[in-house]
Amino acid sequence: MLTGLGAGLFRLTHALRGSRSLVLYRETAHEPLYSRDEVLARQLERLKEIVAHAEAHVPFYRRRFREAGLSARNLKNFDDYRAFPIVTKDDVRDHLAELIDERVAQSALVAHRTGGSTGRPITFYRDRDYIDAADAAVYRCYAQCGWKPGGMIAFFWGWNERLNRMSSMEFGLRQLVRRQYQFNPFASGPTDLRRWARTYARIRPSVAMGYASTIALFASEVEAAGLRLPAVRGVFTTAEKLYPPQRKLVERVLGGPVYDLYGSSEIHNIAAECVDGQMHLQCDYVYTETLSGAVDTKEPDPFLFSSLKARAMPFLRYRNEDAGRLVSGACSCGSGFPLMHLDVSRIFDNFVLPNGRTVHGQFFVIQFYGIRGVRAFQFYQPRVGELILRIVGERTVLESEEFRQGLSRIRALDDGVEVRVELVDEIPLSGAGKYQYIKSDVSPLTRDAV
Repeated sequence: MLTGLGAGLFRLTHALRGSRSLVLYRETAHEPLYSRDEVLARQLERLKEIVAHAEAHVPFYRRRFREAGLSARNLKNFDDYRAFPIVTKDDVRDHLAELIDERVAQSALVAHRTGGSTGRPITFYRDRDYIDAADAAVYRCYAQCGWKPGGMIAFFWGWNERLNRMSSMEFGLRQLVRRQYQFNPFASGPTDLRRWARTYARIRPSVAMGYASTIALFASEVEAAGLRLPAVRGVFTTAEKLYPPQRKLVERVLGGPVYDLYGSSEIHNIAAECVDGQMHLQCDYVYTETLSGAVDTKEPDPFLFSSLKARAMPFLRYRNEDAGRLVSGACSCGSGFPLMHLDVSRIFDNFVLPNGRTVHGQFFVIQFYGIRGVRAFQFYQPRVGELILRIVGERTVLESEEFRQGLSRIRALDDGVEVRVELVDEIPLSGAGKYQYIKSDVSPLTRDAV
């Protein structure tokens, strides 16, 4: 009865929101089952279509293609595509208006902002169709472990003020109806985590999904307290690097296999781990290539991504500054989607406050959404009670009202936190060659053994 009720509520919430995600999920569920040749042939046709769309309706691409002496008509195979221009984060920052479909009013789109994996903020736009398609792809990932639409999802993800304003009854009812119970990674101290455990046991989720570090932190507290939770069918981690000790801990405590998902804020659903532990490119959503064009390389190679679903603001040959390797061969799981290995991606740390509260690093990032003049930043916690904010940008940034408000929200986390702001010329790269823009020397459960 509960399963039937959950499925009904799930369908109802999608209908009330005007979402086509469930329809798209059913339509795309079979895509990984095509043969490799069929998968690639279908992907090439989708790539040709989105490139032709961009040339016809997006000023930025029309101009770039013309400057390169290219046209969508030149695209006959994947090798031809390597001649088309690469798009960088700087391009998105500098040419935002030109990157939007000229037939679409910007007011009709949903604005998104991100620090990106290198701490260089950008703004971009999505339409409702893209959001629905992205949700459908996640449902397909859930389904591989036995989840069915309406099964409760434990969602360890970002938080906002609208949720804070809800009464506990309103919040609880919302989660029940939507079939997705949201836990706040921006407030995850020991007391919070014990409360989460009680809620988790009550809602009995079918799957869990969210930040790798937050889920691992939750699992660690549950294990330390000697608590037992109902087993899930699967745990899906995303948005940051998943370390092997975290995987072992989560599987041990939550009682289900862990599946790592890979995407970026700008381009969702790039790759997903299968039941055999291999990372498959989601070929009906994104075309993935590397800067060198090589396969089976020994060293990480920068990725280039082309979204096959983003039409209002296309991303074509977009370099998001992550790196990895494309892998030849087939997987025993039966999927026709090719394989990849992710070597270098975004790294988030959690911050520990003097009051015992643990805050996911994404909280600090969102305080700087939309602030003009910030070219790069880094939040660094050398010890509990001290936070250093390094900014690459103009001094006028420090005087803006948006900056002051963001800083106030950070200081409001705990009166014992000293926040020091430094205006710098550059931020040193990590050992992996990336800007680690959220860095804590006291972060729990990141790279150390668990």
